[in-house]
Amino acid sequence: MTPPFVRLAVPTIALLLAACAATTSFPAGETCLARGYAIEDDFIAARRGTCTRLPGGGVRLEIRPEISGRINPSPWFAFKVIPDGAAEAVVELVYTRHSHRYWPKISNDGLNWDPMDERYVTALDGGRSARIVVPLASDPVWIAAQEIIAPEIQDAWNREISAAAGVPLSVLGESKAGLPIHVLDSNPDSEDVLFLVGRQHPPEVSGAIAFFAFAEVVFGNTDLAREFRERFRVIAIPLLNPDGVVGGHWRLNLGGVDLNRDWGPFEQPETALVGDLLDELDASAARIRMFVDFHSTDKNVFYTQFDETDPPGFTTRWLSAAAPRITDYRFGKETRPITNYNIAKNYMFKRYGIPAVTYEVGDETDRGATVAAARVFAEELMRTMLQQEY
Repeated sequence: MTPPFVRLAVPTIALLLAACAATTSFPAGETCLARGYAIEDDFIAARRGTCTRLPGGGVRLEIRPEISGRINPSPWFAFKVIPDGAAEAVVELVYTRHSHRYWPKISNDGLNWDPMDERYVTALDGGRSARIVVPLASDPVWIAAQEIIAPEIQDAWNREISAAAGVPLSVLGESKAGLPIHVLDSNPDSEDVLFLVGRQHPPEVSGAIAFFAFAEVVFGNTDLAREFRERFRVIAIPLLNPDGVVGGHWRLNLGGVDLNRDWGPFEQPETALVGDLLDELDASAARIRMFVDFHSTDKNVFYTQFDETDPPGFTTRWLSAAAPRITDYRFGKETRPITNYNIAKNYMFKRYGIPAVTYEVGDETDRGATVAAARVFAEELMRTMLQQEY
């Protein structure tokens, strides 16, 4: 669970305002005192940047990535508004690099989220900035680029799945900051393996939601799931980049590296754990048969290999079986040639020749449709693998 936060009392805010009357800007990590409210970034996954009070009573936030160099345009933001008499907070997001991508989400408890009403969000300057009007009452309000799924929430899900399905849960190792990276691993005696990986990139929450739904089906107690796990070993790493999630990163781990460009070198602590696990599997009789890596982008799409896989045409058969059962979720399949980039799906294909898929979910795809589709994709993948002779 997201840890509790200490709320500033009204007299405290008033005293701070008086003491900081000459201050117009507040650096990240410092309470930003506006007219009738305060802006804070004292929680997991927060990213607010410098906060500047504006003459009209609003504030401007500088949304910056975790590094100054080149980075994928995934401008994450997350902050908390503490009311002090104002009926609304007017917050201008200024993207120092890139532009507005995520539709803001709002929460009254930091746990349950909804997209903000379109009346309160306006993109400005061709998307280089955005204005958010936050209605206020008496309690704090959280605003974020996407729903915040902190490692504590992820860990609770891991334990629930493990207990419900009797699937062993263990710590694969630690991140650069020393956070545990968990792995769910069923039927280790099976030689044939389905390998699932989630959340290499912190802001890609829609992909994490799909991972949850997909894995819940594979680790479920249906006849299909039990039959599948009797034949196949399932290895799932739900959260590979916990440090990036905690830090509110756009893309990278704490070492400043895109983990999905480090498959092969395995130079980062997180990816090195994967590399060691693959070596252990290779040293045993295990054979990975399918690899799925969950992400988010601007659309629902499966990125697959341009070259033929072993078995041939497997991904096409899987997705074709799922398509007739899916409504309200448009998706595509795009084949791409193998590049020199050390991307997970490329690496797994080059190493094993297997179908290796990047499962991408649109940033703003309806969450209910995302869950429903992921369940179908999971069921049809199990059926297709069970029908396949290896």
